[in-house]
Amino acid sequence: MATVVSVEQRLSMNLTVEPAGLRAIRHDIASRLGEWSLGAMADDVVSVVVELLTNVFEHAEGTCDLEIQALADQLFVSVSDTVIDPPSISPHSSTAEGGRGLLLVDALTEHWETTITVSGKVVTCMFKITSRPTREG
Repeated sequence: MATVVSVEQRLSMNLTVEPAGLRAIRHDIASRLGEWSLGAMADDVVSVVVELLTNVFEHAEGTCDLEIQALADQLFVSVSDTVIDPPSISPHSSTAEGGRGLLLVDALTEHWETTITVSGKVVTCMFKITSRPTREG
């Protein structure tokens, strides 16, 4: 059973994505989720964030906005970049070196979608929060 919370939590970051910086980003996000009493979700959320940021590094100019928002019984991860082309799940190939990232995103999230904007796109992923203490505000 999901717990509804009355306090919204939000983390916003403007990033220039480089592979060497992903470790620090992983740590920052896991720490923040712990502060929000969502540490049990950290592995899945961090895995999805790293996949989305890797796509930004590989397919966009490396710059993006990352927003993580916990609201009621849902956690949203949004990554905005300047490329209009939406990501798509590639057909699975056992010999391919890559191309499985969005399969991971699809498996770990409740739902994900891409919205084309005037300046590029936003990929938004939704996770269900299944256990979280209620905060009175």
